[in-house]
Amino acid sequence: MAAEMMGTVPPGLDAGESLVQLRGLKVYFPVRGGLLGTVVGSVKAVDGVDLDVRRGETLGLVGESGCGKSTLGRAVLQLIKPTAGSVFFEGADLTKLSPGAMRRRRVDMQMIFQDPFSSLDQRFTLGRVIQEPLDNFGRGNQKEKDERVRYLLQVVGLSPNWVNRYPHEFSGGQRQRIGVARALALNPKFIVADEPTSALDVSIQAQVLNLLKDLQGEFGLTYLFISHNLGAIRHLSDRIAVMYLGHISELGDADDVYAHPQHPYTIALLSASPEPDPELERTRKRIILTGDVPSPVNPPSGCPFNPRCWKAQAICREVYPPLEQKRPGHYASCHFPGP
Repeated sequence: MAAEMMGTVPPGLDAGESLVQLRGLKVYFPVRGGLLGTVVGSVKAVDGVDLDVRRGETLGLVGESGCGKSTLGRAVLQLIKPTAGSVFFEGADLTKLSPGAMRRRRVDMQMIFQDPFSSLDQRFTLGRVIQEPLDNFGRGNQKEKDERVRYLLQVVGLSPNWVNRYPHEFSGGQRQRIGVARALALNPKFIVADEPTSALDVSIQAQVLNLLKDLQGEFGLTYLFISHNLGAIRHLSDRIAVMYLGHISELGDADDVYAHPQHPYTIALLSASPEPDPELERTRKRIILTGDVPSPVNPPSGCPFNPRCWKAQAICREVYPPLEQKRPGHYASCHFPGP
C-alpha cells in the first residue's frame, strides 16, 4: 500500500533530480464532538502520499474540490504541520528542522495563493507589498530594494511607476501578477501555485499561465501547480499527479496521462473536460460517476474510489492498490487499469 510504505520510494518515482520529495505524508485534522470537545475522529485530508517534484519541472496536481490538493501544497511548505511522514527539500527533512532553520529555508520556497485580493494587504502600496519579503529577510539597502521592486513589476508586465498605488485599484489579473512578483522577490527555487487562475476571468487565465511559463524559463523555477482545471494543468505541466480522497491515484508525463489514462477516476475527469474540436466532442463518451465522494472522516476500505467505480470488484473493496507502473514512466493505483 503506497500510503503505508514508511518512507520507501515506489519504483520510478525518484527518476531525475528531485528538488522536493514527499514520503508517507499524512495530514489529519481532528473532529471534535460533545460538550467537552472530545476528539471523535479525524479528517484524513492527505493520507500517505509519496511524490517527487523534479528540479526545473512543473508538476500539476489535479483533482476535484476537497480531495486534499491545497492541504498537500501547504504541508509541503510547512504552512500546515504534517501529522506524519517527511518532506525533503534538497535532501533536508523540513519536518525535523528547528523554527530558525525552517525560516532560513523559506527563502527558497514561496507560494502564489488562489485569491489575489485577500492574499494582498490592502493597506500596503504595491511597492511595500513586494518589498515585504526583502524586509523580512534583510535583503539589500533601500535603494536596492526599490530597484528590485521596480524590476519585478516590469517582469510581471506591470508599470514600475505604479509602486505607490494600492491593490484595490487593480483588476483580478493585475493583482495576481502582483502576487507573482511578491513570490519572486527573494529569487526562490520552488513555488507552490495554489489554483492561481481559478478566481480570474477565462480571458485572463491564459495570460497568467503564460506568464508563469515564461518566468519558469527566466528564473529557473520549479512549480507544484495545483488546479481542478484540466486545461490549465495540461498547458503548464510536464507531469501530472491525479489526487482522490487524500491519495495519489495516477502519475505520469502530461501527454501520456491525457492520451492513455489508466485510473478510472482520471478517465472520468477527462471525459468531463470540454473538447474544443466539435467533431471529437460529438464522438466522446461522457462518464457520469454515481454516488457522492466518500467522507475523508470515514473513507472506504480498499481502493478509495471503489464506491463510485464501474470496474470495482471484490478485491477493490478489500485491498488498497499500490501505485505501480502501468506504462513507461506512468503509474496508477488501480487493480484494473486502462480504458
